[in-house]
Amino acid sequence: MEDTIINIGKRREFFFDNTMVDTSRSGSFPVIHEPVKRECVLTYDDPWGGDGAHYMCVLTDPEEGVHRMYNTVTRSRYYPKVDFTSTVCYAESRDGIHWEKPSLGIVEFNGSKDNNIILGPHDGGEGWDGFRPFIDTNPECKPEQRYKAVANIKDSLWLFTSPDGIHFEKEGQLDLKGQFDSVNTLFFNEEKGVYQCFFRAYHSSPLPEDKAWIRDIRLAESKDLIHWSRKDGDMLDYTPQCDWHMYINGISPYYRGKHVYVGFPSRYNERKGWSNSFEMLCGKDKRAQRFIDNPRTATAISDTLFMTSRDGVHWIRYGDAFMRPGPEYPENWVYGSVYHSNGMIETKSAHPGCENEISMYCAEKRWSGEPAQIWRYTIRLDGFVSQRGSWYSSNLVTKKFIFEGKDLFINFSTSAYGGIDVKLHGEDGTCLNSIENFGDSCDRRIVFENGSAEKLAGKPVWLEMVLRDADVYSFRFE
Repeated sequence: MEDTIINIGKRREFFFDNTMVDTSRSGSFPVIHEPVKRECVLTYDDPWGGDGAHYMCVLTDPEEGVHRMYNTVTRSRYYPKVDFTSTVCYAESRDGIHWEKPSLGIVEFNGSKDNNIILGPHDGGEGWDGFRPFIDTNPECKPEQRYKAVANIKDSLWLFTSPDGIHFEKEGQLDLKGQFDSVNTLFFNEEKGVYQCFFRAYHSSPLPEDKAWIRDIRLAESKDLIHWSRKDGDMLDYTPQCDWHMYINGISPYYRGKHVYVGFPSRYNERKGWSNSFEMLCGKDKRAQRFIDNPRTATAISDTLFMTSRDGVHWIRYGDAFMRPGPEYPENWVYGSVYHSNGMIETKSAHPGCENEISMYCAEKRWSGEPAQIWRYTIRLDGFVSQRGSWYSSNLVTKKFIFEGKDLFINFSTSAYGGIDVKLHGEDGTCLNSIENFGDSCDRRIVFENGSAEKLAGKPVWLEMVLRDADVYSFRFE
């Protein structure tokens, strides 16, 4: 085992990466899990609606007890009455499941302010690109600027501020260099005490003969949003290394453990010309027309990946998709499929007695000429990646760590046949053995047969789990 001992205290640790796994002694393996598609929560069929609502952000305001959703609403050439470029629209919810579009009275559209638009076309009719708000948790933040947002305007990144998350004012341009036509992410990192901006840029292909530019993600940091660590940012480093095009990044500190970043970038894949598969996909006629009008809108397809980091620069990026375009229907399998919302919301399960879930959102019907729809997806708490043991059993052994508390809790799932046996080892030879564990719980307290975990608190320990047709997602001590 490695000599480095990790002090986790009472914080929750995850198996999104191998930070806590002693891979030399473990036979378990990582598995990425796909969220479940639920229901359509919003349709942009208003007079100011459109067939594009794919750039979106969701967040929770704990002071107001409300969830907020922001959509950049656009119209393609196929949508009726193409009379505006784009607007930023707002919706809210008390439970993350039922959403409404309030009449805000802020922006006039066709002679009326009875709409949910918070920002209309700006600068002589220019449209919006990737408006992304966040709640500023910097202790020095002014109350009237509690909400901040960034947006791409004419290939520059601009800062907006608001006291309430609805009425925004343009503050000024951020001194960063990139190609910002995406959802760029800005937030205050409480662990580091700095603002971090993850933004879109390009780099040249490592193969000169390609003569291609690759869409990438950069990171820059600032104490004051004026002076930046590096204006063109540090390009993120991925394991495994693969030069995919990355669109929206969806990066944030994970709300259940802010020492860990999670990201949900859109992987852009442009197929080489019209092929037999396009002939066979649903909605062939619409796709064929788009190919005539603009081939890229017909042959480019996107999916969503999951990635995670401990420092914001070095990332584990899983190559298997976190979200696929899904079963074919005429308006999916397009450039813009499963563009993931920036942000997530914890919601109640539809099943009485079940634990909460994480809700995420995606827009559908881009390029369709029909009103965009916002669909909700759910996944279990911490459920992005697990360590799995097969039915014939696999060991999961952690690296050494120090904890506080007296009880161990794990987030796990087994089959009816399967189970998890847990051992907590101390350097002095102490070994606590659990009773049999089976079921499906995000916070199961582990009962040891021969003592309490409290006797090993503050001392170097490691966990050994025997997994039989089982997944373990996270653990903590309390």
